[in-house]
Amino acid sequence: MFAKSVFQSLEIESWNTPPALSESLLIKATNEITKIIIESDIEKPTKSSLMQIYNRLKIAFETKDVATLSRYDINHSPWVLFDQFDNDKPLIKLRDFMSFYKSLTHETDSYIFIVAFYNAYLFSYPYKEKYISEVQNHIKSLLIKSKNRKVSRLSGELLRRNTLDVNAHVVIIKSVVRSGEIELELKTRGLLDGLSTSRFSLAILSGYLNGFNNYINRSSFSQKMQMFSNLVEFSELDEKLRYPEFRIETANSMLTSLHNIQIQPTVKDALKTFFLTHYGDPRIELSGWHGVSDEARKVFQSWLVEKTMEDFFNLLSHVAETDSNSDRHWRYRKRFWNAYLKKGYVEEAWFALGRRAYAQAPNFIKGKHNYASLSGGDSKHSMLIMKIGDLILTEWSHSGSYRVWNSSQYAPAFYEKHYNREVVIANCDHTGAHHGNETGGWQEKLSTHIRYLTGIKVTAKDYMND
Repeated sequence: MFAKSVFQSLEIESWNTPPALSESLLIKATNEITKIIIESDIEKPTKSSLMQIYNRLKIAFETKDVATLSRYDINHSPWVLFDQFDNDKPLIKLRDFMSFYKSLTHETDSYIFIVAFYNAYLFSYPYKEKYISEVQNHIKSLLIKSKNRKVSRLSGELLRRNTLDVNAHVVIIKSVVRSGEIELELKTRGLLDGLSTSRFSLAILSGYLNGFNNYINRSSFSQKMQMFSNLVEFSELDEKLRYPEFRIETANSMLTSLHNIQIQPTVKDALKTFFLTHYGDPRIELSGWHGVSDEARKVFQSWLVEKTMEDFFNLLSHVAETDSNSDRHWRYRKRFWNAYLKKGYVEEAWFALGRRAYAQAPNFIKGKHNYASLSGGDSKHSMLIMKIGDLILTEWSHSGSYRVWNSSQYAPAFYEKHYNREVVIANCDHTGAHHGNETGGWQEKLSTHIRYLTGIKVTAKDYMND
């Protein structure tokens, strides 16, 4: 079935001259079939069988009597080399065991044995152990000198994968950095699917994530964006995290690398969706962010401020288009608050939607989102809450006045699930209507008030232009 599917995928065009051997469709098909065979031949015996093989192999090593070992024992012996059984030291760590094992298996020209040895090595991948080079060299020797036709077909493929090189995982990480294609690099080496949880694959992913910041700093802008996009895509599988054990490293590596980096909107949107989906909104629930660094979390929260403001501006636009009684000068409010946002002065932002606005939210809010509900006023109205310096400010979707609280004591709290209009407009320290939009009337008054209380300054040039 595997062979049939591969051959059916090939398009054979008419040839005027015979193709070069390297371009032979038959050879290409054979190589594809070989890859499929390698990836589908991971057959680890049951625990009880492994225990029996381990005991017989250990006795053979201690007594130097290999006559008690069956062909089955030898073919599946690689699966018991690297692990502990009965709390004993792994066989491969016993003195002189590797010499014994090489002598035992150097003439073993069995496809089952060699594939088991290769896969057991990848699953265990003891790259910090001194004996790893002996293991790698023994596997390579078995592949190179094999006269088994089945082994010969996979020998070249395995040796090309770099998985048996010195510091093999580091070699492959360098390939990932050069191409930026982590999934492609792992897939072409057969390290996904059955081997996705092998220590070899995990060592590559761990090393790549730990060095991600340095790799990003050495890359061009287009390479940076491609690396982020590829890593986000790779980190998801079937709408879940592909490697949940690396959730902390994934967040830290990507988000801290983005500190002070301009990023394409499409890439940022993909990252926002990714983290909101798999980690949640840290403003309202921190459990999904447990263990992630404060620096990484703050980078993402700053994006959420941008998203909240963007969503509110989209709301203003939607209201202006659909409500004849709305404030037609919404664009001036958008310019004003955008001026503070662009300069990084808006530290927190959250908004609440009236009943009708809440129902219409999908019409103007893109992607994953969180927001509150609002009661006590017009069902079409909505409110934005912002923190600038020590001030808490509110803005409204329609013609409502802006309000300022000098401290958080009486101001509406952030990230509540529900607000009542009468409560959120009470006890403010300053309020004003939006008079003189075109001339910058209310804008100058409010910006002067903010500068007086916080020292934060934006100019008319900033808030009267897009």
